Amino acid sequence: MAKKNKQNPLDAEAKKQINKADAIAESASAKIEETEDAVVEEIGDAAEKAEETLAEAAEELTGAADEIEEAADDLTDGSGEEEAESFAESEAKAEKAAEKKKQPKRTRTPEEEKERALNKVNRRKKLKYGTLATVITAVVLASVVIANVIINVLDSRYNWNIDLTSSGLYEIDEQTVSYLNKINSDIQIAVMSDEQNFDNDPKLKVVEETLNRFKAESNGHISVEYIDMTKHPEAVSRYSQGYDGDFSAYDTVVKCGDLVRVVGIDSMIKTDQTPNYMTMSYDYSYTFVGEQSLISAIMGVTDLNPIKVGVINKTSGQQIYYDYDAMAFNSMKTLLEKNNYVVTELDLATDSFTAAEYDLVVLCAPYNDPSDAQIKKLTDYLYNDGQYNADLVYFGSFNQQSTPNLDAFLELWGLKFGSAVVMEGNSAASQVVTTVFGQITDVPVTAVSDNALNSSVTASKLPVVVPFARPIEPLFTDPNNGRETQALLTTPNTSYLRPLNIPAEEFNKADAEKGSYALAVIADNEVIVDNSAHTSRIAAFGTPWILDPNVAESKSYANADYFISVMNQMTGKEGVLTIAEKSLNTTSVSITTAQAKAIRTVTVFVLPLLVAVAGFVVYIRRKNL
Repeated sequence: MAKKNKQNPLDAEAKKQINKADAIAESASAKIEETEDAVVEEIGDAAEKAEETLAEAAEELTGAADEIEEAADDLTDGSGEEEAESFAESEAKAEKAAEKKKQPKRTRTPEEEKERALNKVNRRKKLKYGTLATVITAVVLASVVIANVIINVLDSRYNWNIDLTSSGLYEIDEQTVSYLNKINSDIQIAVMSDEQNFDNDPKLKVVEETLNRFKAESNGHISVEYIDMTKHPEAVSRYSQGYDGDFSAYDTVVKCGDLVRVVGIDSMIKTDQTPNYMTMSYDYSYTFVGEQSLISAIMGVTDLNPIKVGVINKTSGQQIYYDYDAMAFNSMKTLLEKNNYVVTELDLATDSFTAAEYDLVVLCAPYNDPSDAQIKKLTDYLYNDGQYNADLVYFGSFNQQSTPNLDAFLELWGLKFGSAVVMEGNSAASQVVTTVFGQITDVPVTAVSDNALNSSVTASKLPVVVPFARPIEPLFTDPNNGRETQALLTTPNTSYLRPLNIPAEEFNKADAEKGSYALAVIADNEVIVDNSAHTSRIAAFGTPWILDPNVAESKSYANADYFISVMNQMTGKEGVLTIAEKSLNTTSVSITTAQAKAIRTVTVFVLPLLVAVAGFVVYIRRKNL
């Protein structure tokens, strides 16, 4: 005998509650429908009564107007007796009209009642559905307007755009996002141009979108505005305070408090040209480096204690270095400024400089030998009234003349520069480096030594190349009375020396001196003052061409990153973000014939047909209301 399944009492109770809820819902729905019909019927009756009342009032007003017109005619044409008779007749007519009004209304015929009932139903239906349609339309329109306003406000705040470019052209680096999220200072960014100019130019559009991203990721701390300098000079004056130069069109001004940094459009978009021998012209390529430039500017205006660097580029008003070294010097100066060092140019003969004024002084490849007085300035700067704690960066050059005073000064610090340039003898390991003056072959790839100044160098597979560098011999490899010299960059044992005093046609590579050579060296001089160590240092490089513009900007070498990491380590400055460049070269998107046919079918036939069908359905439904 089969057992009956025992019903769970909880299930029965749940079903009861569900049935009870359904009954309540049906009852509420019925009451709502009845209430709705009653309200609609009352509105219809009220409208009908109002219509009848207005008709009767109009009829009475018409009769009264006719009577008044007749009375006016009688008063005009007749005598006094006629006027009295006319007044009496008017009074009689008024009494007659009043009696007529008191009479009961005419009874409607069945046909009239039927027609009245049909009209009432139609009015109710039209009122019901017409009112509902009007309410729905109003609600939808209001919702669309409100949603549009809210979305525009949120988009302006958070920049809700989707970057569909394959290279992520309009995105910003995750490092940038992380940095912007931590900003707690209010920063004003002003672009000296009409915003429409950026909307209309594809290359400038990336600048605008990057600024929008910066604003969105700053938690309200960054504001961006566009200023037409011709139309709004008063707005320009707000940003010119704290800036010594003049603004140019398309400059981006970054301001925080009294600190101002200006990023030119050339610092945003880099233009490269290569000769095209087929067309006998140049091909141009464009690269966006604005994210790096903007981050550096923001860091510059938010740094309350910037590192000050004095770069010695003149002596008695004349350029201190050889013309061939000028490009490298300018590249070095620009690189420091991009990394938020406050750079000041100095004249070795006429300007004074102390460790209290400058955190770092740079002497770049003096062509002629400095005088004794000028050497004393360098010595006094490093000695710093016995307190030391001063740093000097020195670049030697193969272009220099004989400099006995300078050589003697450097040897006191344990640095001896050779009269040759270091080349790489192993063709498999050497580099062909393209500089602004052309290609240089047999350039050695250096090794980064284990030194405190190299501790902040990030692990990179990119080499550091040093073209046309003079070798530097560290004289104090063992500490000597607080003095010590250590190599920073060295070459492989396959390197050789090419003497500067031997003409190229007389040089024999097979007879050249070979070995490993130091191309960058740090010299320390440490003293104990008040039971604490104080150190002055000279970081020496064998050539300024380590920062040749083409080499420093090349994606194939880590020269710029290495130099800045050493400077940051010497001055105790935190490193800036390194943001990858983005190509702005135009790329086209091609589609197949089948894809083109599918797009044409959908846009030309399918979508219009769907719209037509939807319109026809709406028309039929509206017609049957």
